[in-house]
Amino acid sequence: MSIRLSRVQAALLAEAVACSRYRSRSAYLRAVATGRDRRAPILAKAGVLFFWSRAHFGETIGPEEQENLGRLGRFLLGIGDVGEMLALIWRHLRAARLAASGRLGGAEGLPPVPKRVQQRAGSGLSTEVSTRVCRERKCLIRENAAYSAYSGMSGFIRHVALGWDRNGEILARCAAIAEWMEGCLKGQAGLEGQVGLEGQMGLEGQVGPEDWKRLDGETHRRFGVYLSGPGGSGRVDVEGALRRGARHLLGAAPETFASRVPAEL
Repeated sequence: MSIRLSRVQAALLAEAVACSRYRSRSAYLRAVATGRDRRAPILAKAGVLFFWSRAHFGETIGPEEQENLGRLGRFLLGIGDVGEMLALIWRHLRAARLAASGRLGGAEGLPPVPKRVQQRAGSGLSTEVSTRVCRERKCLIRENAAYSAYSGMSGFIRHVALGWDRNGEILARCAAIAEWMEGCLKGQAGLEGQVGLEGQMGLEGQVGPEDWKRLDGETHRRFGVYLSGPGGSGRVDVEGALRRGARHLLGAAPETFASRVPAEL
């Protein structure tokens, strides 16, 4: 089975493989195309931003909570530096947005990949990927493609491998959280940054109630959802957008995902 990729798609795929438990692109593609691993793409792992925001919504965030986010990044992506993790997630969110609008050209339109991830992923990768697939798995992949919205198997595999099959509004909300983190990092009053996060930077100082209020207001302005609105029991409505976002991208309910994180983290 062979698929062709653009140069930027090949680079994004290499980054996803480098931040996964798979040792080759072939093994990675077999797992995602058959549906055996829906959590491998970096966009799936971006659900950690929803998960972390839901866990700490409204709290004053200091070094301990930031270290917790770094540990989650190490667990999911092998990246312990919060800034590098956010930079990588932002890069893949930006790529998905450009791809959805048909404007994804070269890598120059994307934030740079963190250096350590680039070293793992390598460069000069072939834009054609061939992988050996047994008859049963190939039938399963063909069936998955046939019941999808894609016109052919190659397009289906490319999109699921990069996480581009994820719901567009959920990805947009995830990008809003990433922008909010950038605003906290830079001490900005707004959430309009579009350039992404620099690879070596993390959330410095504290995130306080006013910062969460900005996220809440921006989420409502863009998506019509208040994160702090009253739920059915009158409590903060983190069971809405944040829970749905985490569940969709991480592929499990937040409680289920939390139970899978090693205790030492």
